[in-house]
Amino acid sequence: MIALKNTDIGFDTALFSIEEINFSKGNVHVLLGKNGVGKSALLSTISGLIAPARGKLTLEGKLLSGYSFKYLAKKIAYVRSNVQEVPFLTVDAFLLLGRYHYKTFLGGHSGEDYDLIKQAKDLFGISHLAEKFTNELSSGELHLCAIAKAYVQQTDYILLDEPTSHLDYANKRKVYELLGKMAKEHNKGIIISTHDLDLAFKFSFNFYLIDTQSKTLKSVKTFKEVEKEFI
Repeated sequence: MIALKNTDIGFDTALFSIEEINFSKGNVHVLLGKNGVGKSALLSTISGLIAPARGKLTLEGKLLSGYSFKYLAKKIAYVRSNVQEVPFLTVDAFLLLGRYHYKTFLGGHSGEDYDLIKQAKDLFGISHLAEKFTNELSSGELHLCAIAKAYVQQTDYILLDEPTSHLDYANKRKVYELLGKMAKEHNKGIIISTHDLDLAFKFSFNFYLIDTQSKTLKSVKTFKEVEKEFI
């Protein structure tokens, strides 16, 4: 479990506060809020890239800051909103980067690594892109490949910043369905930020709103509770 208690999220100054929140495995947790309120900052904090401005952040009951980067890479995968293509790197090679921390003693990859890449390509419908270079992909295709790479990483938690922002409606729905399936069937804790409110609320996810007036993160149940925040 990822847990935050009496925590301020931000960089030089706090953007908002969290009294107490637990992000459990087996569920999709959705962060909502206006642009600039701190959704990306929260994801960066949970991933270990930045420290909380104040307070306590734990993974499996231990302070996140107490883990090594290599250990966290096997526990938490993070896909940013601005995925960058790499010229002359094929999609297969890009997906293989998700297995970097699982290399064998001699620096090679195992059969399991390649099996996971095949699974990911089938799951996300990107097998036809395998030999393409990442700089030849559309923004939507590249983002699907980045989510597939996070799947290949086989972590307990997957953090996704605006994972459907470059996708058409059909692929947005497909991604949400896959995330729900991965959470339930593979016991993963998935934490995403999104502006696709209408679509997200069609699924049985856990929702949290960063309220701009109180500058706090609070749990919400219905679209109606968050609608006024975006009017």
